[in-house]
Amino acid sequence: MTTPTRDDDPLLRVTQVRSGIGTKPKHRATLRALGLRGPGRSSVLPDSASVRGMLARVSHLVTVGPADPGEMRVVHPRRSDARRARRANRLGEAAETVGRAGDERAREAAKAKRAAKLQTTHVEKAGKAEKVQKVAKAEKAQKAEKAEKAEKAEKAEKAPRARKAAKAEKVQKVAKAEKAEEAPKAEEAEKTEEADKNAGEGSI
Repeated sequence: MTTPTRDDDPLLRVTQVRSGIGTKPKHRATLRALGLRGPGRSSVLPDSASVRGMLARVSHLVTVGPADPGEMRVVHPRRSDARRARRANRLGEAAETVGRAGDERAREAAKAKRAAKLQTTHVEKAGKAEKVQKVAKAEKAQKAEKAEKAEKAEKAEKAPRARKAAKAEKVQKVAKAEKAEEAPKAEEAEKTEEADKNAGEGSI
């Protein structure tokens, strides 16, 4: 709705320079409330705080300049446009709330994903450590088995030598015993021979 202006009222000429397609719903509703229906359309509006607030919201879509006092101006935006603007604001706030909730869920999901990845990394490290321990135990068991085999082989090699040494010692003991037995006999034979010799010399 438009009405004639008074000569002493400050006026603004608002021209839409960019399309509202692809912008936020509250921006499109603000353009409609300002009486702008597309690029190149203009409206003459009063220079008030409410109009300045709407212009600040869509400053990237419009240009603002002074208007002639004799021009027609929009005194009150249509109620339907105002309702659309309020509804768009509510929808925009709801969308922002949903967006924040979605961002929060995305952050929580990313956090859970990082935690799961970290846990998987810990499990993999634990598995690797356990594998290394198993390999070390297996190598230690192999070394112990090799050492045991070497010890058994060494004992097997030493056994014949020990048997030979025991046999030689036994032979020496037998020889000593035989020698000890022969010594008295030799001494007795020597005495007997000496006695016979002395007896033969006496008879001569």
